[in-house]
This record gives sequence, structure tokens and C-alpha cells, in this order.
Amino acid sequence: MTAPTLDPCGCGDRATGQATDDALLPIGPFTALQYHFGMLLGVDDLDTAQAYPRGKIRLHNAWLHREGVVWGLDVRFNERRELTVTPGLALDAAGRELHLDATACVDLGKWYAKHADDPDFLFEDMPNGRKRFAVHVVARFRACPARPVPAIADPCAGAETDTAYSRVTESVELLLRPGIAVPKDPGYHRLRVLFALEPDSAQYAEVQARRELILGQPLGNQPAAYLAAFREFAALDEIDLGPQRDADGVATSLVPEDPTEVVLADVEGIIVRLGVDGWAVSDPLPVPNVRVRPSHVATATIQELLCGPLYALGTPGSPPPAPPPPPDTGPRIDPASVRITGRRKIVLRTNRALDRESVRPSQFSITAYTKSDGWHTLDIANAFPDAAGTLVTIDLKESMTTGSTIRLIARGTGPTPLLGEDLAPLAGSLTDPPASANDGHDFVLMLRRG
Repeated sequence: MTAPTLDPCGCGDRATGQATDDALLPIGPFTALQYHFGMLLGVDDLDTAQAYPRGKIRLHNAWLHREGVVWGLDVRFNERRELTVTPGLALDAAGRELHLDATACVDLGKWYAKHADDPDFLFEDMPNGRKRFAVHVVARFRACPARPVPAIADPCAGAETDTAYSRVTESVELLLRPGIAVPKDPGYHRLRVLFALEPDSAQYAEVQARRELILGQPLGNQPAAYLAAFREFAALDEIDLGPQRDADGVATSLVPEDPTEVVLADVEGIIVRLGVDGWAVSDPLPVPNVRVRPSHVATATIQELLCGPLYALGTPGSPPPAPPPPPDTGPRIDPASVRITGRRKIVLRTNRALDRESVRPSQFSITAYTKSDGWHTLDIANAFPDAAGTLVTIDLKESMTTGSTIRLIARGTGPTPLLGEDLAPLAGSLTDPPASANDGHDFVLMLRRG
């Protein structure tokens, strides 16, 4: 996915045998050229002189900034229904600057025709021969030799001449990858747990306990306690980091990831139809989701943003105002309402009415465990709501054994969740976190058959 202006040096496809980026722009951050009077300089010396500062800046970018878009690189459809990427600048995880100086575009119909048979490309068949699929847009670094000049072909002859490139142009290669982007591991998990930026886990139970200890202190003591914890856990997180390694654990790079791609956008719900001129994009045009990309914020802006919460705190020492509760979405099941009646029946109640057509046996899973036989699945004969839509009865095809442990799952996720009357998916239990209008939570409960 490139525009003609992105390949000014004509280096073509990498698969044709062109030199690699590292061969064109080598890095050597730990070896500097030592000059002396009368020193004879060769190509290797000049490469070393350039590789030293280039390697330093790449190490700095890769480890201290990581990947992210700096400015621009918007992804959208133009008036010709082509997917475009506007000019911009980004850093990749290998510390390279990705600079796009002209808008690039691609015809998604032609792209589909070219890649429809790729083994990793999945699409959905729709009525009238249409196809629906998703892609994500990525940018990766590209270096091309440029400006050919006469050069001595044989250093021993001194008379014969040839042509060699005298410049290397840094550019960007834009690609479409099938499906939506998979988030990368951001690292620094202890610090993220410390500040409640990712869920607690048994692996970092020490961090969770430390955070709870800090929150139990007087508010005025918490900043110093957080600082001490930050320093300790940052040291442990940084020990876990390291350069990219191969399957044998051998370091293959000086940076976390190389080669690397920067995600610019997810584009879901693309529909193409075959016409007289080939495959073309159909309505409705999807809106590219650029919010999935990593981004860099200028340090001057970060300095000012750090002052923002001070205005919300009011009186020094007073706690920050509680955030507004997130809006509730789909119906929820009251765990206290779930009960076993008889040997083949389970009933449950929701806090909101369910859409009747969404209540089917396939929306539930019931399994039983006994110490003699282990786990086995109980087949469901029927599942239906009452007239109010809040009391659900589940009839089983076989009896539940006395003394067995019963595990009930009501689905709020997956392709066929239970739905409320407003078609919002089941949000799980009354105590589960808020769910979205697009994806809910499964309700899970274990009962004992008396």
C-alpha cells in the first residue's frame, strides 16, 4: 500500500534482492571512530563514523520512547473510495523514524482480489456474492539507495568506472494486514498493577498487597509511599526487559523488536462486491479506528498535563472527587435467585427483561462434577423466560446426581449472547464490572445439588 512518491529511488520490492535496511544504514552505538593526524580513511571508517551516532539515537528512541505516532498519519477513505494514509511521523520499536511525506492510497477491491487466496486472510461470505473482512494498517521503515553517480569499479585498475548509489533515502512502507491488530505486551507490569492500570494477578500479588497498604495510609503519606514503591518495582520491571531474542534465547538485536511495524488503524466491516470492473468497495463505508494506535505526547505537554489534577483536588490534602459511575448496559443475573428445583430444573432471575427470542438452550452451559466420575455435560432440553421476561427456567434432559457440583454459565459474550429488550448483551452478575453495548460478560455460578 504505497503511493508512487514513496519509492523515489526505485528500490522496488524487498523480495527482489535489494540490500537490507541494516546494510544500507548500519548501526554501531558502542564503537566510535578514533581520528588521528594523517589517518587514511576508507569506506569502512566512514561507515563506522555514521553508524555510531545513528546507533545512539536508535537505542534512545527504542528504549526510552518506544513505538508511537508523533503527528499525522490519519487513515480515512477519500472521494474515490480508496483507503488513504496522510503524511506524518512515527517512531517504531527499533528506534527508527518513519516519515511519510505524501498521501498514500489503496483500492481495497483490487487489494482483496490480489489477496483473497492468502492462507491467513479470512473473510465472511454475504448475500449477493459480497465479501466482508477486516484489516489493520501498519507502517514500517524502508531504506532505498538513491542518486547514482560514477564510481571506480575495480580499485586496482583505477581507470574503469561503474555506477553506484551516493545517497540512502529513508521512507515508509504502508501495508494492510488481515484482521484487526493484536495489542502488544506493554511491559512494566508491576508498575501497571501498582497504579491499577491492569488487573491484579497472582504473579504480582506482592504489588497488589503493596498498593492496598498504601491506600490504607493517610492521604498525605501516600505520595511518598507510592514513590518508594515505584522505585522498587521499576527496578524489577527493568530487569525483565531485554533485546529481541531468537528461539534459543540468543540476542538478535540491540532493541526490543526488529523488524517492527507500527499499527495506524483497524478497519472493520469492509464489504466488497464483484462488478464489471472487478471487485469494488460497497456501502456502507466503514470508519477506520485510529484510536488503537500507540501515540507519543510531547514532554512539554506532559508537564502541563501533570498539573491538571491539582485543580480538581480543591483543598490541599482533600481526596479527588469520585469519578461518575459508568453507565450500565445489558441485563444482569442475581446470583441469589439461582436455584435448583427438582432433579432436572434450574431457574434464575434477571434485573431487566430479556429479549424472548435470544433465550435458547445454546445460550447456557451446564456441567456436573462428582468425585467418582469427574466432569460431564448436562444436555439442556429447553430454556424459556416467563411472561415478564425476567424469570428463566432451564429444563435438563437428564437428572442431576445428588451431591454433585453444578456449574452454570449464561453467555453474555460470543456470537450468540443473551440479550435484553434493548438488544444489549447480558452484563453478567449484579457485581460484575460494567459491560459495553457490543460485548457483555458471562454469568458463572457453581451450585451443589443437595
